[in-house]
Amino acid sequence: MTEFRVTLLQIPCKEGDREANFNKVWCLLENHPFNDPLELMILPELFAIGFRHEDYQKLGQGIPGPTEEFMQRLAEEHSTYTVSTGIEKVGSKWYNTMIVADPSGKTVGTYRKIHPFQDEKAVFKGGNEMVMFDIKGLKVGVQICYDIRFPEISRKLALAGAELMVVPAAFPDPRAEHWDTLVKARAIENQFFIAATNRVGRAFDDKTYFGHAQFVDPWGVRFTRMNSEERIISEVGNTDAIEGIRNQITVYHDRVPQAYDRLKVIKA
Repeated sequence: MTEFRVTLLQIPCKEGDREANFNKVWCLLENHPFNDPLELMILPELFAIGFRHEDYQKLGQGIPGPTEEFMQRLAEEHSTYTVSTGIEKVGSKWYNTMIVADPSGKTVGTYRKIHPFQDEKAVFKGGNEMVMFDIKGLKVGVQICYDIRFPEISRKLALAGAELMVVPAAFPDPRAEHWDTLVKARAIENQFFIAATNRVGRAFDDKTYFGHAQFVDPWGVRFTRMNSEERIISEVGNTDAIEGIRNQITVYHDRVPQAYDRLKVIKA
């Protein structure tokens, strides 16, 4: 059994102004209690810099760099694990890269977003591997935003033992129904927990972000009241629930993998 807490920050982003975004986080967390031995704090995708691509050349990479250093300080200050994404440059290629920092203030690992979305592909190169973290015995799979539309990732991670899926995102209007459905579906079909946080507010290009940060259990129950306000959401999960649900609906036992690689096409 592992009891864990997730803390989701549902916040806006001021494009190209890392210091303003860092200060927003510090101020929001000023009176938030951190007292659980296993807590994961999850911030939205590219919370520190946003998606105005010309800012990247001007300000330079954030991982390694100021975004990673901020996440490390945040983790150490609050004795928690922190999760979010920043921009990473390797040669001439940019990546949308997640870091996970631990309570000692060290980065324990990274994940590069596999699926850049639409015009992101003009800037970002996609990663080429899935990642799962073992955090004090809790198996945590990770995705970034658009990745959640690809169920192959969730199932592969679930089969590898993932108990919690973490998804930082910047999902804009008018796709709130998609986001809500995808998050809930991934939890139900894989029978694990999902902690998904999303940006709020208006961006430089007049896109708006609806929030709906949420924590969903393996039965598909949302623990959170969803809205579009700047806020902190903090919820507790217990991995005992996973075994109980998988014993009720035995989808893992009933899988037939040998059939999934075979397809007969019948012309009618």
